[in-house]
This record gives sequence, structure tokens and C-alpha cells, in this order.
Amino acid sequence: MSKIKLLIADDHTILRDGIVSLLQGEESFIVAGTAGNGYEVLDLISKKEFDVCLLDISMPGLDGMETAKLVKERKPGIKIIMLTTYNDPEIISELVHIGVDGYLLKNSDKKELVEAINKVMNGRHYFSEEVENIILQGLTEKKSAEVITLTERELQIVQLLAKEYTNDKIAKELTISYRTVESHRKNIMQKTKAHNLAGLLKYAYGRGLLK
Repeated sequence: MSKIKLLIADDHTILRDGIVSLLQGEESFIVAGTAGNGYEVLDLISKKEFDVCLLDISMPGLDGMETAKLVKERKPGIKIIMLTTYNDPEIISELVHIGVDGYLLKNSDKKELVEAINKVMNGRHYFSEEVENIILQGLTEKKSAEVITLTERELQIVQLLAKEYTNDKIAKELTISYRTVESHRKNIMQKTKAHNLAGLLKYAYGRGLLK
């Protein structure tokens, strides 16, 4: 079985050498190249074949973010793992959007680094626990920002639907026309993206609109 060919990029020589030293003892890996900046990375991938690139974000000339983007464009088969001190949500979000395969903080140990390389080589993604929490928090905040607001009248109708009221009965209960009830129901379904009454009630219960 051929060894996984690694490209390690970091502008700090002592850190780069440390990562090389850390991984050299692994039988399934071979450090096939090292780089001190993004331009060197692009030059190397144009001349040699690599399986995984361990990439720092903060590098002179061409930073890791732009380098990751260009590597994905030119050599989409190369797996990219960001190995950095940055845990800024905006940076992580941008890199996930670019399509990096992994994101580790430099306080990770050898075991986690080896696990990350093996996982991305098997077609999976790997994010360290702290980074994963940041991603999930961002998704939660985005979801919260998209909270759907029902009007008071719409909420009344949902509550009556939960009691198995028909449109006609709802119209009489709220002293509005049958057509108005139909219009409200249509708006409610569009807002909640529910395809039927069961889906609407599931949405309502899930968000605490019904007891």
C-alpha cells in the first residue's frame, strides 16, 4: 500500500520542522514536501503529487486562506487540513465554504493529527472539538436569525387546527370569513414550509407554539 504523501506549509521553520519530525515516524505517511508560504505551495503542487496539505493560515505573501482556495481550484484531489492558532468564527466559516477537509488548532496532539489525516484520506472531514463547537454555534445563530414569526391571528388558527377544528369551524370561532381562514392557512404553510397539516403541527410543537 502506497504511503500518504504530505505537504507541510508553515512560515515558521521551527514549527514546520516540528510537524515533520512528529509525522516522520508514521509508517503510512511520507513528508513529500515543505513550504514556507503560499507561493511555494502552489509551485510544489504543480511539480509533484500530494495527497494531503497541512496548511497554516498566517503566511507572508499569499496567506493560507487564499492558498487553500487556489489549491482546491488547481488540484481538487488534494485534501487540505488547516493547522493553525486561529479559531475565529469568520475565518473558520470562510474556509469551510472554500471546502477545506479539516481544521485543527496547533494545540492538537500527534494522535489527533494522525486521526485527521487518515479521516480526510477516507473522504471524511475532521474538525477539532473546539472548531466543531464554533461551527455548530454559528449554525445555531444562523438558524435563530431565521426564526419565523406568526401573527397573532395566524397563531390562533394554528392552535385551533391543533384542536382539529375545520376551516368552517375556525371561521365561526374567530368571527371571520371562510375565505380569510383559507388565506391565513396558505400564508402559515408558506411561512413554516410545511407541506400538510401534520407537518405544520410538528413545526408548531417543536417551537413551543402549542402545549
